[in-house]
Amino acid sequence: MELIANTLQLEGFSRIDAFLNVDSGEVLVIEVNTVPGMTPSTVLIHQSLAEQPPSYPHQFFRRLLDLASERVMQM
Repeated sequence: MELIANTLQLEGFSRIDAFLNVDSGEVLVIEVNTVPGMTPSTVLIHQSLAEQPPSYPHQFFRRLLDLASERVMQM
């Protein structure tokens, strides 16, 4: 996924939907969404909470804002 994101020059937050063939290792990209929805049911929130240590939504959004601020300062 990182290779795909870098190739497409994605920055900040985006979602890449893909299928992985576990036998061949082939990745089939279905969709790249640069403006994904963010609701309480969003998979990302559940995934980040499952990490050890968990990353809470306010920490995730703070990090996004910090990255955006850094990018603007570099312009």
